[in-house]
Amino acid sequence: MGYVRGSIYLCYLVLATIILSILLTPTLLFGQSGARAGAKLWCRALLGGLRLIAGIDVRVTGAQNIPDGPAIVAANHQSMWETLFLYVILPRPVFVVKQELLNIPIFGFWLTRTGSIALDRSAGPRALKALMRLASQRLDANAQLIIFPEGTRTPPGEIRRLNPGVAAVYAEAGVPCTPAAHDSGRHWIHPGPAKRPGTITISFLEPIEPGLDRRTFLRRLDQAIAAGRPDIPHENATPAAADPARAPAPSG
Repeated sequence: MGYVRGSIYLCYLVLATIILSILLTPTLLFGQSGARAGAKLWCRALLGGLRLIAGIDVRVTGAQNIPDGPAIVAANHQSMWETLFLYVILPRPVFVVKQELLNIPIFGFWLTRTGSIALDRSAGPRALKALMRLASQRLDANAQLIIFPEGTRTPPGEIRRLNPGVAAVYAEAGVPCTPAAHDSGRHWIHPGPAKRPGTITISFLEPIEPGLDRRTFLRRLDQAIAAGRPDIPHENATPAAADPARAPAPSG
């Protein structure tokens, strides 16, 4: 049944994306803010369809910690769901994404128009320098920079080392970082179209103040996300140590 619902939802997702990308084209006339408003409508449409077709809803805890001003939001990554939800719930969201995502038809076009920061991981130190420059510009415009520091999707119940790229951004940005933890992978199954009805829980945790050294920040972020994830028993929520040799972690 989950596979059937998921397959129907996949058809809905594709059709909604094609139709809305056409209907929302006029929002591009208003620059990044207009494109962001259009993208939020698309995200709401997909989340609404997910609730009606697949029976997947959301419960939010720690809503008082959702930033309104410039901030980094660092979340664990299990499915496409959190990219949709975070984009809707944050006032001025900006993603850090892999360069390859810009090549996806329609999706990549809107990523560019909404001001997302594409990271070319093959560029090495130059990629990090470009990321810092663009991140600073977005934060100066009161954006919330969304980063998935695991660097890739991680199955429910699994703990992955955080990529230290987020610590580099944090050190340069001088803004708070709000950790977010969820269990979306329990319901939005990856890979494949299957969906499991139920409620995804996402928690916005106490912001980490700016000014910490990178090692301390990364440890606190690691501990916060691991302890806040509903898919990990509390006694097993021992975060993995970060690997300082890894490259910056884009979303997706």
